[in-house]
Amino acid sequence: MAHQNRLANAHVLVFGGTSGIGYAVANLALSNGAHVTISGSGQSKVDAKVEKLRSLYPDMAASNVAGFAVDLLDKENMEENLRTMLDKATDGGSKKIDHIAFTAGDSNHLPKVAELDVNTVLNGFTVRFLGPSMLAKLIAIGNYMPKSANSSITLTGGTNTHRPMPNWTFGAAVGASIEGLTRGLAVDLAPIRTNIVHPGAIHTELFQSFVEKSSPETIEKMKKGFSLLGEFGRPEDVAEAYGWVMRDRFATGTLVNCDGGRLLVGTER
Repeated sequence: MAHQNRLANAHVLVFGGTSGIGYAVANLALSNGAHVTISGSGQSKVDAKVEKLRSLYPDMAASNVAGFAVDLLDKENMEENLRTMLDKATDGGSKKIDHIAFTAGDSNHLPKVAELDVNTVLNGFTVRFLGPSMLAKLIAIGNYMPKSANSSITLTGGTNTHRPMPNWTFGAAVGASIEGLTRGLAVDLAPIRTNIVHPGAIHTELFQSFVEKSSPETIEKMKKGFSLLGEFGRPEDVAEAYGWVMRDRFATGTLVNCDGGRLLVGTER
């Protein structure tokens, strides 16, 4: 029997799909013949990225790509906002989602330990932790995803959870909470599979703004300090990790590193 492309004709929903890693995951899914829905915080940007993705695959039916905005910073209305978006993405549950990649995030301006503010710390959990938590609730009680090992949810962490940079205490705490959420959901949502990808230093659009403000010497030092490979990763590199755990129907509760070996980089480098 020929090897099956397990993403062909699958419905993949990508939160944070308008840029960076999320956009790359959407692109990868489309290249494998999936139907893709992307989500972001603003409808105009979502619409622009839907058109861009369609332009990359001119022979593909335009209906293979759709996009709907959802505001994940609105805590009070988060459940209803997500429910509305899922209803649109699935046409009221008639076009179920096979895989969800949650790459959404906001500007994470968490305080230093000596400048701790309770509300600022808690706000850091809104999009990255509360968002996927509420999403999991709707998947558990709703009619949006088949309850099968063919279905998956992939969350996003980061290597700073395991090797935090200076002043990254609360960023590491947010990341650790997402790891715990992943393992718990793998148990409670089974047979739907839940995994987490840990990207390293990935050269996204957001990271590019930092590069433009830094000296060439600083950038070269970062490349050596953040990777055994001496370079930054690209969104299309880490997208392969999301594609793997979507396709591998025996992978659940798994942490996948795509970090260029950052956790092995010695201080002498």
